[in-house]
Amino acid sequence: MKKCLATQKTLLSIAIIGAVTLSPLAIANTTPQNGFINGSSLNTKLISDTRVRSNNTHPNSDFHSRLNYSSYNAIVDFNSGYYNQFIGVDVAGYLAGDIYNNSLQNDNDEYLSNEISLSNNQDWGAGDGPHFKLYTAAVKFQYHDIFKGKVGLIQSTGNGTVGNVWSFVPGTYRGLEVNAYIGSGKLTYFWADKYTAPWLLSEDDYIGWANTKWNYLHSIGYANQFGNFSYNLGIGQAMDVHYSDSNRSVNPISYKFYTQYIVNSQIILAADFYGVKDKVKYNGLGYMSGLSLNISQGRWGWLSQLRYANSHNDIEIVPRTIYTYAMNNGSWSQFWDALSDWNQSGETSLYNRLSFNAGNGWNYYMGVGYGSGMDQTKVGYSSEAAVNGTIGYTLQQSTLKGSVVQLHTTWLTRDEVKSATVGKDETDVRLQVIIPYTVF
Repeated sequence: MKKCLATQKTLLSIAIIGAVTLSPLAIANTTPQNGFINGSSLNTKLISDTRVRSNNTHPNSDFHSRLNYSSYNAIVDFNSGYYNQFIGVDVAGYLAGDIYNNSLQNDNDEYLSNEISLSNNQDWGAGDGPHFKLYTAAVKFQYHDIFKGKVGLIQSTGNGTVGNVWSFVPGTYRGLEVNAYIGSGKLTYFWADKYTAPWLLSEDDYIGWANTKWNYLHSIGYANQFGNFSYNLGIGQAMDVHYSDSNRSVNPISYKFYTQYIVNSQIILAADFYGVKDKVKYNGLGYMSGLSLNISQGRWGWLSQLRYANSHNDIEIVPRTIYTYAMNNGSWSQFWDALSDWNQSGETSLYNRLSFNAGNGWNYYMGVGYGSGMDQTKVGYSSEAAVNGTIGYTLQQSTLKGSVVQLHTTWLTRDEVKSATVGKDETDVRLQVIIPYTVF
């Protein structure tokens, strides 16, 4: 097994080197008619994220800042076409750093990680930059409309049980993905032996509670559509996972089912299930299930989502194969941007959101979430509620068309029991500026 993995790692290293070197070589040996040049694109994106996130942990004030920063990502993303309609490269990286940082600090004067500026370990070190990170370096292949694949530093397309940790830039897997197109269906196999979250430079930055060891992670997914009905099925497994708080390894298995039905041009229904069988973390099966209703009427939109989480041993659920935060990610569809993950075992939660698109670049939404049913003696509260909203503007014309400025805020409160520690209530104010630019 070790020899096999060593061979696979060598092949991946070759692929990464090939992704960096193939581009200029191919361009030098192609004609204007060649797809490598004609199908290529170079995109940049500048992102500013200014945020103040506070909770009620400080004894001398109602709310105390955990995160208070203004950070940036400057992204460059090159995607070639296919040389001889067969082979190409994708290369992407970003510069990340802080404009200012007044967030919480530890005893070593390191700032709390904020998922935007790169950190030197899992929890701390944001602002120790700027740093540049190469997050994509892949050789890609295709054969007509039947087959597509990529190998190197890659991201998952999400067809199956493996996805990418959310941020302005995705997390990075070292592995391969193969897609086969069969009729109207798509069959995907994904394999990786290493991962880094967007805010970490390397796997060495997983320390302490996050220092989880694993051999490899893989997944099979199948997606298809029949008229207005579509679905996505997936199964995956991680091998030889060893959590920092356990003295034994486990091979967790993940399951995914997502289906969507378009009732008409105004109504869409969806259902989502993501479960993981993990003998160490869940002592069996832990899962999240959800239902969605999306209604559009002119410029107005309405979203209702119902969610239920449960685990065999009443631990909170995370919809990913490897339990550890930022170690990998799943492909769960619901995201409410409301501070809580609404994922405590036994919790039933409901989120409703009303949105309005003014048609001139301005858009607005307001949402309300509520959850209850968790074991208050374990989590410290018996219910939670949140109100959030966003005001945004998208530039409609000029060379910077598509640039976005948006202000998002959330207020989250929890019904703490008397024996619980403080720190459960939170507020969040976030201003984001996103400026994309297509070079070619």
